[in-house]
Amino acid sequence: MRALMVLAVCVSIAGLSGSAVAADGVFAGVFQGTGRACSGALHVRANAIEWNSSYSTCKSTAYEVLESHTDTEHERFAFRLKKPGSQCRYPVIEVEHDSDYNWNVNGYQSLEGFEKKDLPDWSNSPLPERQTLSCPMIKQD
Repeated sequence: MRALMVLAVCVSIAGLSGSAVAADGVFAGVFQGTGRACSGALHVRANAIEWNSSYSTCKSTAYEVLESHTDTEHERFAFRLKKPGSQCRYPVIEVEHDSDYNWNVNGYQSLEGFEKKDLPDWSNSPLPERQTLSCPMIKQD
């Protein structure tokens, strides 16, 4: 809850356009996946997140905000699902605004994978536990 309060304050200070921020100051949106691997949708709500794709089903659950960057031209948020469920392969989700209504959504299999994503041994690793899902998505609302 405290993380959401901090997020709301950051959003208010940044003075974002309404593109990804709901009236109450919380990041929210519906994103439609493109391509075969990314068909499905990501739903980010004030108190729950849900991501369904061809390879993973993350049912609606509460989340923790890991990162929130609203002070740049490209907003970026990262979330950790609190109870991802057994069919959810990517319990850590990163959402980054690319341009206009285009967003990049990345799924990580663990918090460790998210934290080490920029290390050379992790970013291109063939190990199954280090695989990520990267999806271009279009914001619907």
